[in-house]
Amino acid sequence: MLVKQQLAELRGQWIPRDNKQDSFKVVISEGCVTQGDSSDASEGGKEIDLTAGSSLVLTHKIKLVPSGFGSGSGSCGCEADFAALRERLERLEREVSSLREKCGGPEGGCCSPKESKGAGCSIKTETDECPNECSDQGRCVDGKCVCFPGFSGPDCSESDCPGNCNDKGRCINGQCVCDPGFTGPNCSENACPGNCNNQGQCVNGKCVCSEGFSGPSCSDQSCPGNCNNQGRCVNGQCLCNPGSTGPDCSQKACPDNCSDRGRCVNGKCVCDSGFTGASCSEESCPGNCNNRGRCVNGECVCDEGFGGPDCLEITCPNDCTDRGKCVDGKCECESGFTGEDCSQVSCPGNCNSRGSCVNGECVCDEGFGGPDCLEITCPNDCTDRGKCVDGKCECESGFTGEDCSQVSCPGNCNSRGRCVNGQCVCDGGFTGSDCSEKACPNNCSNRGKCVNGKCVCEVGFAGQDCGAKGCPANCNSKGRCVKGTCVCRRGFKGPDCSECEDGMTGPNCDTGESEPMHFRITN
Repeated sequence: MLVKQQLAELRGQWIPRDNKQDSFKVVISEGCVTQGDSSDASEGGKEIDLTAGSSLVLTHKIKLVPSGFGSGSGSCGCEADFAALRERLERLEREVSSLREKCGGPEGGCCSPKESKGAGCSIKTETDECPNECSDQGRCVDGKCVCFPGFSGPDCSESDCPGNCNDKGRCINGQCVCDPGFTGPNCSENACPGNCNNQGQCVNGKCVCSEGFSGPSCSDQSCPGNCNNQGRCVNGQCLCNPGSTGPDCSQKACPDNCSDRGRCVNGKCVCDSGFTGASCSEESCPGNCNNRGRCVNGECVCDEGFGGPDCLEITCPNDCTDRGKCVDGKCECESGFTGEDCSQVSCPGNCNSRGSCVNGECVCDEGFGGPDCLEITCPNDCTDRGKCVDGKCECESGFTGEDCSQVSCPGNCNSRGRCVNGQCVCDGGFTGSDCSEKACPNNCSNRGKCVNGKCVCEVGFAGQDCGAKGCPANCNSKGRCVKGTCVCRRGFKGPDCSECEDGMTGPNCDTGESEPMHFRITN
């Protein structure tokens, strides 16, 4: 069907011919009205389900598309739907024609064109024309418009609803029936979900709930203090998380509500007399077992070493095994027995506190021996390389160590090195087989010999380690040696600074006249 920009009313019923389809889905879009898929509604249209016995009212005149329409440009793209609708309308036209034939038959039963009374003749024929065809918003009766509800005026062109419902609703009987999401007399206001369930106010499309209610539509009952984030609100009552209680979950809860055997104070149970435990679920014991045991079902299970109904008595282990008597918690064993509980056979001299008694025999500690552990022994029996004297090894020559197991070094390296496999590894600054000699730097660079830790360099070499080039006679201590050449002091000259300068005499060449001080380098 094509939509024209004129107003009209289409009334009628669609009666299904079979039981397979009980509704007729119509999609109304800007270009056409179709039966079928609602995908067309996404292009600005609406989708309507028509059930048997219902009516469809369109506010625009519709025109049936002729057969074959849509093959060219301007097609709605819904020829199959139009064909089905067209077939139904043609069927209705045939039924109307059948009624007209019956009306004109020999049995009568229908009104003549001018009749208005009698059986089945309550409707006058509409012969006179009405202004503007009632603007498609009414019926023409005797030349006058009978407007549909919501419209008025000689030609039914005036809407009875304020602002024509702002295109956000339909005008029915002079009142706006707003589309979903809008409200108000003229549908200009945003609607709230469920109209806030009469439990709040709608402000700009959002519910401002009354006290005691919450949620997008004010349908939920709120809880005091929102349960203080310590529980969930269900039907207006707080279901508190474990550890919290009270109408608003603000109070600390006690475990198991103190088992109804005490009071809850700041989340801790203050138990009634005769009960104890975090939840007051345990029966208390006399004297609380004096901190020497556990209270189980009202009776003390004493720790080891204590007994009695309140664990106040000091006991002996194993009741001294019936081999002694218990005095202040300690066993005084009979002769021949020992141990905390007198269960062990005693040893001679009780091993003199230098070992343990096992089955009546002493197992001596390291360093002691003999049947009563009275003898002092040496480690490893001196490895058979020495003799044991008062618990210390006197090693044979060539061996050392606590147990004489190490090969000794000469002079024990004179405490200037370590003995490794019988050879001295000397500390820095010392040398020799027994580390007794002072070492020279860099072993005199193999250009001299080491005497008491100092290098005596060969001719031509100098320095602490003989690594530098030497000067003749070391410049006789009358000059400096620079790269093997003497730089003589004032008054001296010569390759080894042994001569006086011209005009100077004396052992220090400081007598007489001399030239201004200068240094001369000679080869």
